[in-house]
Amino acid sequence: MDSRLPVNAPADLPCIWAIVPLKGLESAKQRLASVLSADERRLLMLAMARDVLTSLARSSHLAGTLIVSRTPEADVLAQAFGTERFAEKPDADLAGALRQGAIYLRDYLDADGVFIVPADIPLLKADEVDVAIAGHERVTIMPDDENLGTNGLILTPGDAIPLLFDGKSFKPHLQSAAERGLNPRICPLPGFTLDIDTPSDLITLLASNRQTQTSIYLDKSGIAARLADHHNGRPQNE
Repeated sequence: MDSRLPVNAPADLPCIWAIVPLKGLESAKQRLASVLSADERRLLMLAMARDVLTSLARSSHLAGTLIVSRTPEADVLAQAFGTERFAEKPDADLAGALRQGAIYLRDYLDADGVFIVPADIPLLKADEVDVAIAGHERVTIMPDDENLGTNGLILTPGDAIPLLFDGKSFKPHLQSAAERGLNPRICPLPGFTLDIDTPSDLITLLASNRQTQTSIYLDKSGIAARLADHHNGRPQNE
């Protein structure tokens, strides 16, 4: 077995590292600005990141997790979860930051491939991570619930296809793979389908699972009750 993998991992697995990007907490989730303050959106992002990192830490098939971020909170998360942190160049966009992280993993941590996991999918489960890796060959794509965006992407090697994350990247990633003669594996898994962008996404999350760290934050902060009022058209000061 590859000594870089967890002791209970199957012997034939490649060395796959997860990459979790965490960019711009001070301006995170602008589409939630109508119902959440900037500080609430920042705390929401951190709660979602903790949910994602918790599931990744419980995976038996990952070699490790790399947080790609320049935000100071990333150091706290990396220490809490025993993960690596990589600071992308200041002018890098999301795709560029992910490319830089993949190169770092290849050059310094001997990664065979990368598993790109967004920080805003709080329903992710560790066994889904393992299912995705177990059947992976060259390109594995986890789409969102509308088959528009990419909410998980495994690449071996880490530069197997160009990266694009603009909310509508599922079909472009399929096309990029086809152009390179690769047969991508489409792997729809429930924990990857819901990414949090809108108030309705938060309501869906709360209806699905009240035990995630994200849901607990929404409940304890009073945001959940406020969302219910907003959804039902009741004045917030009623």
